[in-house]
Amino acid sequence: MAGAVVAGETYKDEAEIGEVVRKFEGCEYALAEFTHARHVTVACWYLCTSGTTSTGHDGRHSAGVSPEALARMRTGLQRFIAHHGRQGYHETITRFWMELLGRFLSSFGSGTAVVVKVNRAVECYGSKDILYAYYSRERVTSDKAKREWVEPDLRLMEQTGMGDNREEFERIIEHFVRD
Repeated sequence: MAGAVVAGETYKDEAEIGEVVRKFEGCEYALAEFTHARHVTVACWYLCTSGTTSTGHDGRHSAGVSPEALARMRTGLQRFIAHHGRQGYHETITRFWMELLGRFLSSFGSGTAVVVKVNRAVECYGSKDILYAYYSRERVTSDKAKREWVEPDLRLMEQTGMGDNREEFERIIEHFVRD
């Protein structure tokens, strides 16, 4: 199953996750093969294996996202897109997912295995449409949002429901997983 996770399947070990990351970094996937689940897998791997967290652009804690993890994802996506002769890197969407996944991953205990974290993230974030709980289509598709980070206009990242409001967070996730 190496690198073949789709909805409803899980990785059996870190080697399978590492294979997805290796194939992404080596631009071995066709565009259609680099699914949303694989995007989530690579992002989680970078978040789990890269440096420490940092302070956000506004001076607040940046939810478990290290500058190294964000840079690796950004650079990897830009390389992958260019390899396939396409344009279309989107800074706001990339950072949104890194922030959201960073918050999610930080809710696990320090002893939780990476494979458990990644499998749970792929399960919980199987829908790309979660983005639209935070952004209007107009805002997220703007030229500015493609070039640079733009804050959500519908729900703040701080309102993910993590921490004290985990039930609200799970309700939001469930809405998008069902649809």
